[in-house]
Amino acid sequence: MRLRHLFIFFCLFCVAVPLCFAAERTDGKKVPTSIRADHMDYDADKQTVVFGGNVYVKRPDFELWSAKLVVYLDKSGKKSDDPEAGGTVGMQAGNIDRIVAEKDVRMKSNDKEGTCQKATYYAKTDKVVMEGNPILKDKDRNTMRGSTITHYLKANRSEVQRPEATFFTQDKTENSLMPGDKPKGNNR
Repeated sequence: MRLRHLFIFFCLFCVAVPLCFAAERTDGKKVPTSIRADHMDYDADKQTVVFGGNVYVKRPDFELWSAKLVVYLDKSGKKSDDPEAGGTVGMQAGNIDRIVAEKDVRMKSNDKEGTCQKATYYAKTDKVVMEGNPILKDKDRNTMRGSTITHYLKANRSEVQRPEATFFTQDKTENSLMPGDKPKGNNR
């Protein structure tokens, strides 16, 4: 039984530490990522790590808050015949299939913020899908809403289903004229 507890601790350590401290940037360098929550559960059979209650994720370029965060690990790991090993051997914590943040999700990156009820990051395609009243805002109060917002990170491209956009532009009514307009006031 003690061996099983040590194995579970080792698995949790192998999963949690890389998730918290080593996310890779586009230039190949690793940056710290920390995850805090009220509790965490690891299931070797399902290959999931569930962070629950007051979840907070911080990276140098990104922050996320949610009620729940589920990390789905790639299930292509080797299976073990040893019942004491918990079924999986050689599990690589870096092999993440997808990450799902649920309930009151809020994300912040640089001067942009987003909210939704569910955000899913797909590691293989490097895309984020926001669902459940997704809203994106920038520092100038420009807003994008839709039924679903999909952002392709590597391509820096987005798709919005049923979009509703609000853009704030400079008011030109007082200080400048449109072509063909006549000046207000002194008409001589």
